[in-house]
Amino acid sequence: MSLNATQRRVTGDQLRANMELSGIGIDDLAVRLNLPPAEIRSALAVAPGTDPALVWRLRDVLESAARAAGAEPVAYTYLPESMRAAARGWYGVGDHRF
Repeated sequence: MSLNATQRRVTGDQLRANMELSGIGIDDLAVRLNLPPAEIRSALAVAPGTDPALVWRLRDVLESAARAAGAEPVAYTYLPESMRAAARGWYGVGDHRF
């Protein structure tokens, strides 16, 4: 499954909303995920060519971080938990929640 432009925009908005709820910035995410900030920005934008497994990883980290900050995370329209098994098969997605 790949996301179209509208789905990527919605998913990016939801990722950024959870980043705001978490209080974590791009540089902090880069350190946590051991990735360059540019790669985090690309994943937050769900830019074409971004590794879907990274988007899922970011989704999990931001969801967990929002909860750790005492917030209820924004739900993901196109990355719901019910799609994790399929994403695991397609992209090798793991579970990166903490």
